[in-house]
Amino acid sequence: MVNQITSSHNTLRSGDSTQADRVTKQHPVVAVPKVDEKQQKQQQQQHSNLAGQKQGSLLVQTSLAHRQAAQAQSAQKALQEAGDLLNQLRQMARRSLNAQENKKDQLQQTLHQLKNKLVKLTRESKYEDEPVLHHDLTPRLSEQPQQEGFSMKGLRLNTMRQQDEILRFQFDSGTPGTVQVRINNDENTTEIADKMSQAFAPRNIQVGVDKYGDLSFSVPKEQWPEIKKGVWMSGGGQILPAGNPVKAKLESHDKQAVEPQELEFGKPQSTRKALADIERMMQKIQQALSQMSKVQRQVSQDLERLVTTNTMKSGIVSNDGAIEASWLEAPENVSLQLMDNAVPTLLAQANASRHNVVALLEP
Repeated sequence: MVNQITSSHNTLRSGDSTQADRVTKQHPVVAVPKVDEKQQKQQQQQHSNLAGQKQGSLLVQTSLAHRQAAQAQSAQKALQEAGDLLNQLRQMARRSLNAQENKKDQLQQTLHQLKNKLVKLTRESKYEDEPVLHHDLTPRLSEQPQQEGFSMKGLRLNTMRQQDEILRFQFDSGTPGTVQVRINNDENTTEIADKMSQAFAPRNIQVGVDKYGDLSFSVPKEQWPEIKKGVWMSGGGQILPAGNPVKAKLESHDKQAVEPQELEFGKPQSTRKALADIERMMQKIQQALSQMSKVQRQVSQDLERLVTTNTMKSGIVSNDGAIEASWLEAPENVSLQLMDNAVPTLLAQANASRHNVVALLEP
């Protein structure tokens, strides 16, 4: 599975200046930023959670593997259904370009119905009430968070600034609805990006500087459709125009990304464009299905490692293939019934029979 990536200050007392200079040359004094206590506690908690997860019981680890496998299977099924609908859309769109006038209305109606089914599938395909597809038909797995990179046109950062400026950003959807940041007149692009990242943090938007020296934005992929609905900008006349807000031009870095709801079949020109988009979407689905297969194989390998590396005695697997979990105390959020159902399923995915598991566990 894809791994989730989730100082001291020395001073010298006054005294022997020669000794102090010698010490300073050997060990230069470096000012280290003060660590925020709250942030330090959060980092300690994260390290504690990770350590606990690594040392956790077989029950906990197997439960996680079960969830990963089931989520990937749900995404795989949804992608296959999406591929079938896209194939039908492609056939109908081709027919509509060559159809007689008296048959075009019926084909248009069919195209509209298929498109609505695809949009509904994208939004409603879920596992444990969590969507398994993104807006552009890419798989949405909790263990593999994805970012949507985008640019925001209209920010004038290369002009001479004579005074500080307050930038305001208003969002058509989501909360908070307004974000503002004060930019000092002597701050460079990197400093501006850092300030904007702090201001946009409530919207989970990160701001950086790309290789061309321009601001680059990113947001969790599942939140991109909400951001894309509209952002309005205003300022003091230097970086952004003063007065009434102007709508920002947002462009995704993925130029090939297409959403099912963007497909249009009303005119021959739009239908030809939709056919090209459908081809790209079908290619993306094939890549995603290959990715899901890799996820499934990785889960099986992880499970096999759990079985072979855990220091367990033979006899924990009963005659009917179920795991005898009474030998280990289960955590509060993991029921024995869940493990009794989940573990045999995963063992089957790993091609590990009960007899093979017992053989592996025997000293």
